[in-house]
Amino acid sequence: MTGHNPGDHLITRWAQALAHLHRTRRVIPERAAEVDRRRDDVVTLIDNWVSTHIQPRRGTERIGPAVDALAAAYVDAELTLAAAEHASEPVVHEAWIHVSALAVDWADLITEVVDGQPPAPRPTGPATPIRP
Repeated sequence: MTGHNPGDHLITRWAQALAHLHRTRRVIPERAAEVDRRRDDVVTLIDNWVSTHIQPRRGTERIGPAVDALAAAYVDAELTLAAAEHASEPVVHEAWIHVSALAVDWADLITEVVDGQPPAPRPTGPATPIRP
């Protein structure tokens, strides 16, 4: 599993820690305040690491929160899938679509932070089919 192996990137390890904290918060809600404090600590660690190690062009303060949001969405999708009677249920599909949207946002954010290049505008509205 990514984030647990020697040699895994530190941000990947922290992302795994955030996912664990989100799981803990869902399973033991009475620990929410403690978990949220720890999540804030990990988000700060991520932002500080980025500021120190990659000489970012812009947007460093958004990296930690983006990792946290992606970890939360992943855990929500995982738990939604586990609770579903069938993997094909629309709620399961919607949860994983949310994860994939955040993953695309993550890629755009990294391009912006590392290269200074803002993301290209995304089309809005229904997709137009490609015709041969």
